[in-house]
Amino acid sequence: MYLSRIRLRPEIGATQLHHLLNDRKGYGLHRLFWGLFSDSQSNRRRDFLFREERAVEQLPYSGKRKADPIYYVLSPHRPKANALFHVESKPYRPALSVGDRLSFKLRVNAVVQRDGKRHDIVMDAQNKWLNDQLQAIGQSLTGKKSARKQRLLDHADDLQLEQWRSVINAGRYCQKLAQRTDRLALMEWAIKTAESNRVWQWWERQGRERHGFNIAQHPDQGGPMLDYAAYLHHPIPEKGRSAGFSTLDLSGEVLVSDADLFTNMLMEGIGPAKAFGCGLMMVRRSNA
Repeated sequence: MYLSRIRLRPEIGATQLHHLLNDRKGYGLHRLFWGLFSDSQSNRRRDFLFREERAVEQLPYSGKRKADPIYYVLSPHRPKANALFHVESKPYRPALSVGDRLSFKLRVNAVVQRDGKRHDIVMDAQNKWLNDQLQAIGQSLTGKKSARKQRLLDHADDLQLEQWRSVINAGRYCQKLAQRTDRLALMEWAIKTAESNRVWQWWERQGRERHGFNIAQHPDQGGPMLDYAAYLHHPIPEKGRSAGFSTLDLSGEVLVSDADLFTNMLMEGIGPAKAFGCGLMMVRRSNA
């Protein structure tokens, strides 16, 4: 396998750059990267993973165009530079053992399978929490999320608000209770806590059941070494007006529990939407 760092050539003009970056939507980037492999065939399955970063975050001297993207591509074949991209490649052969502690970054399409359909875990967690709260006070579960939120605010009593405080106090947003919080703020932070718990549970299960890792614990503060950010929805115009997927950016530390499973996950990627830049887990040995 080869891990490559791919950058736009500096001579790419601003107008050309604008059109090129617009092609990141849908399958655009996937098609562009196919062109880096001289033996690429339209009927061959996708055999590479990629991840997008920013020059300003990756290079100490990123030049004037600091917002330019940098791409990391993991592939069984060495990609070749072309008129658009400069390519730097090196062999990728991770040598891992049980107990290794690794820092990681991962953009992932985190879903749960139910009734033959994939459900985004963040939206699923939000909807479940809202419906559970409405059901507890005998209110209707129908309508859009905004309508259900308003219904809950209108009918929640003081006991239910105290339950929300308890939920927040036990989670990662407990410091928010030190601020003045009205009913709306309490509800929103309780939803965020439910969402956070679902992400942690999903990640813990991925490691335990499928990919050979455990979430590392913070050496000083305790608690899992896992953060998530940049929850975004991405449309897929090629598949229809309503088609799309959501991504989370995960980071933290893991402990390898099965070196073979973990190495296979690094090579194959994790989760769906790999053709859209998801699933490539970037790791390095932790200093902890």
